[in-house]
Amino acid sequence: MSKIIIIFGSGARIGQASTEKFLSAGYKVATVSRTPKTTSSDNLAHITADLDDPYSIEPIFDQVQRRWGAPSIVVYIAASMYATGENPLSAPIDEFTKVINANTLSAYAAAAAGYKRNNNVAFFFTGNALNSMVMTKLVTAGVGKAASAHWIEAAAKAEQLRPARFYYVDQRNPEGGPAMNAVNGEAHADLFLKLAEQEEQGEPIVVFRA
Repeated sequence: MSKIIIIFGSGARIGQASTEKFLSAGYKVATVSRTPKTTSSDNLAHITADLDDPYSIEPIFDQVQRRWGAPSIVVYIAASMYATGENPLSAPIDEFTKVINANTLSAYAAAAAGYKRNNNVAFFFTGNALNSMVMTKLVTAGVGKAASAHWIEAAAKAEQLRPARFYYVDQRNPEGGPAMNAVNGEAHADLFLKLAEQEEQGEPIVVFRA
């Protein structure tokens, strides 16, 4: 199996921890974010892209495949939100569209592109409690997360897509509530690697406390 991973939305917490975890496990790691980065080596590359645009996804996979080959793991951390305050219908349509693009359509495109190139790919989407919990101020993010949870569950249940695996990963705080800003990057990275090494599809909605 090729040991190549693409991390979409590579930030300072989950993205950085996952990069370090998979590099130490012998993977070649491609990170993707809107912010340019100069760090590069034989096993690490960064691609600058705007994930508000679902059409940016295929060229990213093309770059990685030309350099190393087809990825065996795709992690989608990128997220977007437009705060609506107390009025969940106040989001301008253009802003809501950007949120849906980043939280759902680009993630869908990444899963589809990963599978097209490697039918044994493991796909991970960092979700949150919003797929099952309504928060008025976070309605735009919730719609995107809930939509992605739906197609991820469908992909996980589709025998036609085996042996690929698909997961929606939802960190909760120690009391079981939404993690919110207390996201644990190391715990996510450990979980990604553990699930990636499992050959069988597990429960697609993975809720864990950290």
